[in-house]
This record gives sequence, structure tokens and C-alpha cells, in this order.
Amino acid sequence: MSVTVIIPATAKRLTTVANVRGDLGLTEGAAVEAQVLRWIDQASQQAATYCRRVFGRETVRERIDLCRHGSVTEDGGILLDRSPVVSIMSVKVGGTLQASGAYATDGRVLYRMEGDERRCWTGRDVVVQYEAGWLLPGEERGEPSTTTAEDLPADIERAVIQLVGVSVSVAGRDATIKSESVEGIGSRDFYVQGANAALPHPEAEATLSQYRRMLFA
Repeated sequence: MSVTVIIPATAKRLTTVANVRGDLGLTEGAAVEAQVLRWIDQASQQAATYCRRVFGRETVRERIDLCRHGSVTEDGGILLDRSPVVSIMSVKVGGTLQASGAYATDGRVLYRMEGDERRCWTGRDVVVQYEAGWLLPGEERGEPSTTTAEDLPADIERAVIQLVGVSVSVAGRDATIKSESVEGIGSRDFYVQGANAALPHPEAEATLSQYRRMLFA
């Protein structure tokens, strides 16, 4: 299969300044808005890179070669590359545009329909143009609603805020120091990212791993 981005995502920040300040107890005096936005951009990019996905909504055109092994699921559907699917704009089979009633989706799977019955796809290739992604924190849904996209899952936003929290915690200290002690007062140990860790916050990594797209050769 091949995927071409038609309309790229315009929103990429996976949380807002207000939510970061609220969850981390970060006052305006502790960090100016521009700095918080930089941390949000960095954490959002970390999450996107780790999960190998674009979280915001974008429109793509995907071509599926039906002759290629693994293109069709066991029940005859086509597993689309992007998720969650917001809407299907067009489907072409062998270059022929299909009527809207000739297909239906169930999650990421696209089925060919005859009435209420699912049928196997036939032909050489299927080209699908569709919108996929989530409505991100801070984005306007519109009145009346202009999108049926689901809100970004709350646990993804929490993980990104945790990554922002790591940046906040190291902003005022030497990141190379693993621990410090003050005689007569006590000692403090800092979390150090291990060689096998992809992200600097273990809970954030565990959460985001559920949304990570797998790579296939």
C-alpha cells in the first residue's frame, strides 16, 4: 500500500498551556507562556515520533494493492493505514468511483457492501481518500459541529503533560547530576533514562506504547 497526504494536519500540540499549568501546578511566574509552548511542542513531537503517527486530523489518499499478500483481512475487509477514521471521502476500484452505499467502515476496516451484506473486494487495487485523526485539545469543534472526529484520548494528553513535566524539572538543574545530598538535611535521587527506554518518563512511555503503530517490512 502507499499513502499520500492530501491535507496535512494543522494542529500538532497534544495539550494546552492551561492544562499543563493546571496539572503541573506551574504558575505564570515560573515559566512564561512562550516557554511552556516550546515544552509542549517538544513533548508532542516526542510522542508523535515514538508512536510513529500523526495525532491531528489530516486527509490522505491510500492505494491498496489487492494482489499483495496481507492487503485484505480474513473477513474480506481492508485495514486502512491511518486511524481513527473520521470520514471516507471517496473509494475507487480499478479507477472506477464507487457509490457511497457500496462500502462501509468498522473502525479502521473498510468493507465492500451489497445492501447490508459484506462482500470481498475484487479487482487489482482500491484507492481510498479519507480523513483520519483526533480533535486535539484546544481545537474548536465548530458550531454547528463541523467534524465528527473523536477527542484525543485523555491518557495521551496526560502522557504528554508528564513529558512536559520532565522538561520543567530539569530546567533549573544540571541534567547530568544523578543524585545530590546536603549534609544534615538529606539527599535526593533523580530518575535517569535507561538505555532501553525511548522516553524520559516511564509511565508516559507505557501509556503511549498502547498507541504505537507497528512497522512491517
